[in-house]
Amino acid sequence: HGRVSAQRGSGGGQGMKRVAMWFFLSCKRYMRKWSFLFILLLLPAGVLAAGQAQKKGSQDISIAISVEESGENTLGDALADSLVNRPRGEDAGMFRFYLCRDEEAVKAEVASRRAECGYVIYAGLEEKLDTKSYKRSIGVYSAPSTVAAALSTETVFAALMKIYDGKLLADYVAENELFAPLGAPGGEAREEAAVQVRELYEKWLGNGSTFRFQYQFQGQEGESMDFDGGQTDVFPVRGLVAVYVFITGLYGAVVMCGDEERGLFLPLSYGYRIPCRVASMAAPAVMVSISGLLALWAGGVMTSFPREAAAMAGYCCVVIASAWILRLVCRRPQVLCCIIPFLVIGSLVFCPVFVDAGRFLPGLDQVGRLFPPWYYLQMFR
Repeated sequence: HGRVSAQRGSGGGQGMKRVAMWFFLSCKRYMRKWSFLFILLLLPAGVLAAGQAQKKGSQDISIAISVEESGENTLGDALADSLVNRPRGEDAGMFRFYLCRDEEAVKAEVASRRAECGYVIYAGLEEKLDTKSYKRSIGVYSAPSTVAAALSTETVFAALMKIYDGKLLADYVAENELFAPLGAPGGEAREEAAVQVRELYEKWLGNGSTFRFQYQFQGQEGESMDFDGGQTDVFPVRGLVAVYVFITGLYGAVVMCGDEERGLFLPLSYGYRIPCRVASMAAPAVMVSISGLLALWAGGVMTSFPREAAAMAGYCCVVIASAWILRLVCRRPQVLCCIIPFLVIGSLVFCPVFVDAGRFLPGLDQVGRLFPPWYYLQMFR
């Protein structure tokens, strides 16, 4: 009995070595094709080149900013701090805000053209917004020959709304009658709820996701408020990588079908044919998955390598399984080639590669579930 078990174990080990060797030889076969090498290096090299070109071509526009009655003007101080310490990725690094001591210093900076324009946040900004009295809230100084003021105004007021909306949300929880079950306005439970909702707002504001606060009382229908907590990438590196791997998996299935028709797998014993077919089909998808990880790193969108590697490995397995199923359905490489363009277009349109179509036409995001890239992209939303 011990002798038979040893022989079986040895046979299993030899089988794994044979499949691994088939995978290695398949990789070597693809690496000898110049066209495939070009495709393999195209995305990471292209992303890296685009990033370097953007860094060289970008020039900061200097904008001066001052806060009247700093220290007492809480909202004004928060706004100035958020603008001065903005992440460098926002607005492609177009604007660089810096603090000045007072309004006269802002005027001097703009007059000397050390700053293209300048903003003065006047005293009592929060009180003016609360009472909807917007006169003399924020002043703008601009040189006659520049358009920086018009371009930067949206950035300034977007930053203001991010901060002020959090206050409005907390005030809404603290004072609105819908939250009466928590107690009267000013009560301890109300104040705790307001603090918690403000913390949640700050937590989720900049992480790139859309989030929802939902309140629901027993016996009542819940209501909800949605907030968009981030920006989409200007260049959709992750989405293109997802489609990139999917296309290559389909290409591997087409090549494998052609190998079957030529009888490449017939010399193998019956038990090794399917594993070796899968290994042959998986080779290009695995290599392009590694290339995709390099593209994510080059594009600056990689979160952490262990998470990215695990997600990519799982996605690669899904792509290989999908390609195998399509191969069983289509049977012939010519038929599989014909449906690849439709699968690629469907992935680009119905999956959130460039834009999330479900936000504009409800239901389209459900169609995206038919395509493997949808599942990979959902892991990072």
